[in-house]
Amino acid sequence: MKILAPAKLNLYLEVISKRPDGYHELRTLMTPISLCDEIELEPLARGIELDESGCGCTVEQNLAYRAACLFFETTAGTRGVRIRLVKHIPIGSGLGGGSSDAAHVLLAMNQLFHANLSQAALADMAGRLGADCPFFIHGRAALMGERGDRVLAEVQLEDRDYLLVIPPIAVSTAQVYANLKISLTEAREHSTIVTTVEERVAPENVLMNALEAVAFKLHPELAELKEELLSSGALGALMSGSGSAVFGVYQDPEHLRHAMERLPRHEGYRYIPTTRMTGGLHGDYRS
Repeated sequence: MKILAPAKLNLYLEVISKRPDGYHELRTLMTPISLCDEIELEPLARGIELDESGCGCTVEQNLAYRAACLFFETTAGTRGVRIRLVKHIPIGSGLGGGSSDAAHVLLAMNQLFHANLSQAALADMAGRLGADCPFFIHGRAALMGERGDRVLAEVQLEDRDYLLVIPPIAVSTAQVYANLKISLTEAREHSTIVTTVEERVAPENVLMNALEAVAFKLHPELAELKEELLSSGALGALMSGSGSAVFGVYQDPEHLRHAMERLPRHEGYRYIPTTRMTGGLHGDYRS
């Protein structure tokens, strides 16, 4: 079974408060995009094998491997699986590559082994692997709450084209949150994004990331990238998640093409045009 595991963009990320459990209460609007890792699963008689390149971690730390272990533990499965993982989503970019890999291994194994687990059961399992993982089980643009792991509302997005710019640095999510100054006493009951997503959303109208200021202070080149995207004619620009990817929003492919002609290029940086993902487990179904 071959599947695609898409990256995500945070079009909006608000930190509401610090939770008693040590995590942060978030409101984040995310969409899957057509930059994908490739995953192939093959059933085995027993055991879990992982063939990967570019993950930068041990097999036991790899979220795709951990997802397979959790699936067999949860379902009391006696079979095995071989996972081949080809990474295209950069590590430490704020694009959710590892989380997407884990979620899509769960989704694929559910089909491959005919486990018939519900989406809710898979999302619960995914939440044990990471806060972003349940979003990828949902698989569509959504407003997420709590740790970023609970779907609050599906969101209808207007079509736009995006340009990802990914510098050759990995931003530590833990370091960004450690430098975010927020306390348990700063909790707010309401978020403005909740009413905004009740209608069809133009992405450029909601762009906000509460982690930008911290990440830009740690890595000033990210702020420069954002300014370059805006100067190229982007409708808006934002850092995704805790970085390092910064993206521009463009009206259509022609608008994006003209912007790329004006955009300065930096050695070692990746420039990736993309769109939102609208398909399911096996890819993007748009014409």
